[in-house]
Amino acid sequence: MSGYKNFAVIGAGALGSYVIRQLLEEKAAGIVNQVVVLTRQGSNTTVNGDAKVVAVDYSKKETIKSAFAGIDVAISTIAGEALNLQPSIAEAAKEAGVKLFVPSEYGSVTEGATEGLFATKASTQSQLKAIGIPYMLFYTGPFPDLVFVSDFLLDLSSGKVTAGGDGNTKISFTSMADVARYLAFVLTRLSAEQLHNRSFSIAGDTRCLNEVFQQYEAKTGKKLDVTYAPVSKLDAKIAANPQDLAAYLHKVWATAGPFQTLNNDLYPEWNPSSVIDNLVA
Repeated sequence: MSGYKNFAVIGAGALGSYVIRQLLEEKAAGIVNQVVVLTRQGSNTTVNGDAKVVAVDYSKKETIKSAFAGIDVAISTIAGEALNLQPSIAEAAKEAGVKLFVPSEYGSVTEGATEGLFATKASTQSQLKAIGIPYMLFYTGPFPDLVFVSDFLLDLSSGKVTAGGDGNTKISFTSMADVARYLAFVLTRLSAEQLHNRSFSIAGDTRCLNEVFQQYEAKTGKKLDVTYAPVSKLDAKIAANPQDLAAYLHKVWATAGPFQTLNNDLYPEWNPSSVIDNLVA
């Protein structure tokens, strides 16, 4: 056991809501003592269950430090556009005595990245090392219950989808619910030595996009209109607009390949869901 019983979750959006719910289940079971949820000042975020919601002005370190009082582990689930807030949040966590900081990763491996969103995440990793706060990097691949929408050129509802390259590169996927279960488990069951300054890679399922499309068509009887985007075309789109997240992610999915080493075995009873199970009820 890590001995960690007091948790703060930064953000209560897509993934954050799952993490909060899972930690509250652990609290109901007597494994966790306290769950604090940090939200942006002025937001109308509400949380069902026995969690303390604290509205924070992220431009004022003292208000963040106050929210972290008595917290063992800070888990950041903030979205990409707010990643620039993480350095000041991490500094506040360090000064407040937080014992472990989990930055917002949850996708592909970003260590050593030098461009785009991943470079921002890599910079945060460097900052965590520089200030000396123990950290845990958590890689999950894309969330199948989030990315198959028009924003990511994977609009199953309209039947129009895109795949970078030839669509045959394997991708490690994990659903948000499975991420939350795994995260809560390892943070409360593993020792601090097993958690500190380590990276964990997990996958609920490993599929190429072509396989996902074929499974979806077989399950639903719907024919998909698939467009293949060469990596050179994706590079051109990124060069023209560095903020084109869909193009950037499709390039990563077309070139990175699946995780080579997985830590699924650290949670023997995990049994994560498949991609298709998240797409078709």
